Amino acid sequence: MALPHSINEIDTPALLFETKIIQDNILRMQEYARRHGVALRPHVKAHKCGLLARMQIDAGAVGISVAKLSEAEKMASLGFTNIQIANQIVGQIKVDRLLNLAEKVTVTVAVDSKPNLFELSRAFYARQMNLGLFIEIDVGLKRAGLSRTEEVIDLAGLIHENSGVELEGILSHAGRAYSATNRSELAMIAEEEGYFMVDLADRLQAGGCEIRQVSVGSTPTIRYSGKIKGITEIRPGNYIFNDMMQVSLGTCVQSQCALTVLSSVTSIKPDQRAVIDAGSKALSLEQGVHGNQLLSGYGYIPGLDSKVVRVSEEHGIITHNIDTLKLTQKVRIIPNHACPVANLFDKAYLVDGDEVIDQIRIDARGCMT
Repeated sequence: MALPHSINEIDTPALLFETKIIQDNILRMQEYARRHGVALRPHVKAHKCGLLARMQIDAGAVGISVAKLSEAEKMASLGFTNIQIANQIVGQIKVDRLLNLAEKVTVTVAVDSKPNLFELSRAFYARQMNLGLFIEIDVGLKRAGLSRTEEVIDLAGLIHENSGVELEGILSHAGRAYSATNRSELAMIAEEEGYFMVDLADRLQAGGCEIRQVSVGSTPTIRYSGKIKGITEIRPGNYIFNDMMQVSLGTCVQSQCALTVLSSVTSIKPDQRAVIDAGSKALSLEQGVHGNQLLSGYGYIPGLDSKVVRVSEEHGIITHNIDTLKLTQKVRIIPNHACPVANLFDKAYLVDGDEVIDQIRIDARGCMT
C-alpha cells in the first residue's frame, strides 16, 4: 500500500510521531546531559522503536535501557550492543535467555535479592562469563529495589564475593514523582533521590566496593537529580515524546508533545456528545494522578481545546466544543501517558504537521517477557 501524503488519507485510529519535535526533544536532553557531565542512557520502553533509539544513540547516548528481557533481545537483533535491563531477571527460562543475549552484546541487569544474585552467579560462572549488575534502590516508589543502606552494603559485598558477576553500580527510579502536585514537591522528590544515591555510593566506596555508575531515571526528575554531583548516568524515557502527564508536571509544554493519536468522528448526538473511533485500545486507560484537573479524561485535543471524557474499548466520547465537528472529521489527541499508547500500535506515521513523511514499525511492541 502506498504511503499516504497527508494525515487526512490515514485510516484511524492511528499513531503519529511529529519528527521535528522528536528531534528537538532528543537534542535538548542530550545537551542537558553534556552540560551536566552525565551519561545519557535513554529508556526505550517509551517508544520501542529501533529507528528512534538509533537517533538517540547518534545524538550521543551511551547505550539504551529497557524494561524487559524481550525488549533487550529485540533491540540486540536491531544492532544495539550496549543494553541495560533496568529490571530483575529471575528464573531458569529467563536466565538461559540472558546468557544467550550476553554472548552477543554487552548487557547489565538490576538485582535486589540474594537468591537472584546467587542464581545469576551460578549460571554465568558455569558459562565462564561475567555479568554486570546494578543494585536497584527503592527511593520511595515501593516497587522493586532495596531501601535500607545495610541491605545494599550486604548485597554489594556478596556480589564482590561471588564469581560470574561484578558490581557495575546502583540505579533508581523516582516514580513517585508522578504523584507530585507542584514543582516544589517534584524538585524535593528528585533531589532526595539524587542525594540519597550519591551518599549511598560514597558509603559503598568507603567500604571497598567500586561503584562505576550511579544511575537515576524518570523524565520529570532528571532536571533536578541530573545536576547533582556524583550522579553519573540518567535514564529518562518519556522525554522523546512527552505527554499530558509531563505537561501537568511542568516538564514540557504542549508544543513539545510529539506523539498523538489520530481519530475520526464516527457519530454526533444532539445532547452535545461526539463519538470518535479511539477508545481504551488506542489511548489506554491512564488518567494520571487522581485529582489533577489537567489530567481528567483520557487525552487532550488541542484543536478543540477539549478532552476525551469517556472511553470504552473502541469508542471515545467528547462533550466540549463539538459544535464545529462533522462526521468523519479527524482529530489529534495528546494522550495522558505516551508510553503505553506506543505499545498499543503495530506502526506509527512520521509526520510534519499534516504531511506524512514515513511509516515505521513499533519493533518491540508486545515484548512483555
